[in-house]
Amino acid sequence: MLWGAPRETLADQINSNGFRRWHEYELTRSFGYLGLGVICLVTCLALTDGVMEIKNFPDRLFRIALSFAALCVTGWSWLRFLLILIVAESVSRQAICNQCHRYGRIEVTDERSSEDLSLKVLTCRCQKCGHIWKMHYTLQWRDARI
Repeated sequence: MLWGAPRETLADQINSNGFRRWHEYELTRSFGYLGLGVICLVTCLALTDGVMEIKNFPDRLFRIALSFAALCVTGWSWLRFLLILIVAESVSRQAICNQCHRYGRIEVTDERSSEDLSLKVLTCRCQKCGHIWKMHYTLQWRDARI
């Protein structure tokens, strides 16, 4: 993928790799962000340890700035972790065919946004029985459920 190129839609990702691979990839990606956050949090704590014993003011300021940067990366990675996990789990809860009760064997035929752009709607078809249903997911924190 080129830098600045638009990402594939969720429908394209699911249809090209299959739902189960997409879901596994999203969980792996989200926990990668969680791991990054833990590493940056430990780095922040290590940088702030003993910062007040440093006599040279520019060195002290530099360590405080580095720890603040590590803390910012920690917060950003935590938010990315939650957002990816919320979308993946929200979609996976709805990936069960109501007719044949098959999990994850779907083909996304359409992807649309709601009028206020807070809700995405996927029209899915079961690959086993052909049943069609709609799945909803959100990118808004207030509407998110895991």
